[in-house]
Amino acid sequence: MSKWGVVVFELGKVVLWCVAGALAIGGISAAGSLLAPDVPEAVPEWAPPVTTSRTESPTATTPRRELPPGFPSMERAPDLPDVPEGAPQPVPTKFGLTYTTPPGWFGGESVMGWKGRDGRMLVIGSASSLGKGYCAAEDTSTLASVGITGRSAGDLLTVAAHEVRAVESMYSGGEQSPTVEYSDPVHFDIDGNPAVRITALVSDIPPVHECAPPAARWDFVATTGLASAEVVVFVVQTDRGVAGQLDDDSIDGLVESLRRS
Repeated sequence: MSKWGVVVFELGKVVLWCVAGALAIGGISAAGSLLAPDVPEAVPEWAPPVTTSRTESPTATTPRRELPPGFPSMERAPDLPDVPEGAPQPVPTKFGLTYTTPPGWFGGESVMGWKGRDGRMLVIGSASSLGKGYCAAEDTSTLASVGITGRSAGDLLTVAAHEVRAVESMYSGGEQSPTVEYSDPVHFDIDGNPAVRITALVSDIPPVHECAPPAARWDFVATTGLASAEVVVFVVQTDRGVAGQLDDDSIDGLVESLRRS
């Protein structure tokens, strides 16, 4: 898997730096996640309001919170384990959890972020992507991305519901607004620890450039952090309505691969 540095999506622009900082590419992103819808008129009862003052909001400047005494912490994720060519790639994170990507994904040691018009930013680390350059007009386009971030202690449903609503600020289309539909929360366990999963389906995305997909899917999983943060949020983002799109079973496989390191 290739090692990449930081990917930042901001209102249709994408910048990609390699780990050594020697490469910088600017252009228009093909990811539909760079467009941001108005807040939908009907919001699920379980979803708290979006606020910009809440300190847990996914912004690049969220201050570091003090962990309980004795809580383990790591400054960075462990190195990716070596695997044979064409084998699935385990991706350990600094939160004491590991996920696995199928053959064909790249990254695993990246930081990625999506910024909305309201200034909110969703940032994930230990990130991997699929289908780099799938849209011929933009060589930095990707079919899907996955990664993880840490949050302060809190009710898992509240955290997941707050994070999933960040999607509303990632899409805009001038006079045309995409539609955002939410799943009901799904409660399950990860190696004995509770987890909550919520899915957001975005459709009718305005075609602001030729690589913008017509739809997108976001899956957010909030669960117990085992190091570095008391709660973690695992994120899977996929373009939909495009050739080679990640199917539902593959998304489920990524979520199901999340486990103790």
